[in-house]
Amino acid sequence: MKTITLALGLTALASQAMALSCIRPDPMSTFQRVAAAEEAYYVLYGQLTFDEAALPPGLLNGNESTPDPIPARFEGKGLTKQGFTSDFISPVNLQIQCAGPWCGSARSGAEAVYFVLADDPVTFIAEPCGGMIFDDPPQAMLDALTTCMQGGDCSSQPLQ
Repeated sequence: MKTITLALGLTALASQAMALSCIRPDPMSTFQRVAAAEEAYYVLYGQLTFDEAALPPGLLNGNESTPDPIPARFEGKGLTKQGFTSDFISPVNLQIQCAGPWCGSARSGAEAVYFVLADDPVTFIAEPCGGMIFDDPPQAMLDALTTCMQGGDCSSQPLQ
């Protein structure tokens, strides 16, 4: 019996060791990364709505293929030097990305800040470690992103 208990305990530890290790996403770091990218990005604030039943499970159980894009709609504002002031209402795609069995996710109807490539069609990316979607942003985050857009201090800082 002790052998079985020990084996089960070791199996549980091995499973945890194989978990995806992510650095906590930071909107200021993401802003700096997309600002330095060759591609053009939008910084959007608002609601993305889609059928949550179309999301892949959090763990794909060994299926490492990229899930199909999910049709969605965004209603909100784009970031300008004056803040989130530019209306942005459009059908879009939500692309879930996976790293091995771990997949990103999003919440339909949640207020969030999104960093999205300015492609046609506009595609929102949900990465397994996050970093492109920031749910329920506090006003301090919106203000800090506006400061970044204005060329001010864009250093990483806690945004509660």
